[in-house]
Amino acid sequence: MADKLTHKEVWETLSKVDCSEHIEKKMNLSYLSWAWAWGVLMEHYADAQFTFQAFTDSDEIMRDAMFYPDGSASVHVTVSIGSLTRSMWLPVMDYKNNAISNPSARQISDAKMRCLVKAIALFGLGHYIYAGEDLPSQDKKETKEDSGSADAPNNENKSPTSDESAESKEDVVDDKFIEIVETFIKDVKSVESLESFWKENAKEFKRMKEGQEATYNGLLESFAKIKSELTNEEKKDG
Repeated sequence: MADKLTHKEVWETLSKVDCSEHIEKKMNLSYLSWAWAWGVLMEHYADAQFTFQAFTDSDEIMRDAMFYPDGSASVHVTVSIGSLTRSMWLPVMDYKNNAISNPSARQISDAKMRCLVKAIALFGLGHYIYAGEDLPSQDKKETKEDSGSADAPNNENKSPTSDESAESKEDVVDDKFIEIVETFIKDVKSVESLESFWKENAKEFKRMKEGQEATYNGLLESFAKIKSELTNEEKKDG
């Protein structure tokens, strides 16, 4: 059966799945949970597999990312559904979509899972996210008509709505944001960049302050400290 499957059939199946309830936005980036995306793929095509490409560097050491002369890196993955394959690559990037020099293992790992989601999108699942759309074009009208309906097709894939699940998801999102903030603080070079980062992510900081005040106060203290250090450095250089 898998051998008879065509790219067109897979596309027509996966491109109709509404992913809007599972998109997480952080700063300038939109994320689709790799676990959810892979779960949907398994529901339709349980024989699907993925393989990340490995690379050998000049010292004959195997790496799970391709490194470039400037220290940046990219990851590569191939997703297979029976005899059908799609491949995708992705630079290891920061929150501004800039390539990271000498990325950490965590940053490479995150890039690999985002790359996996993009490879799955080549088969149709969530492809419209990368086209800047909010909903699958074929289902926009149907989704509006079914909005609020108890038996709407979309309800099968919606996230749990219990307080416990919501709290768990909130914690995960904040942890990712905290990691991005901490990485930024380590690399920031000027007061202007520091202040710009705070303003650009004011909504995220406000949400953190309301839900995790202790964590927010800790980051606020770190910002104040690094700002003071940068200000002193700029005065010396000036």
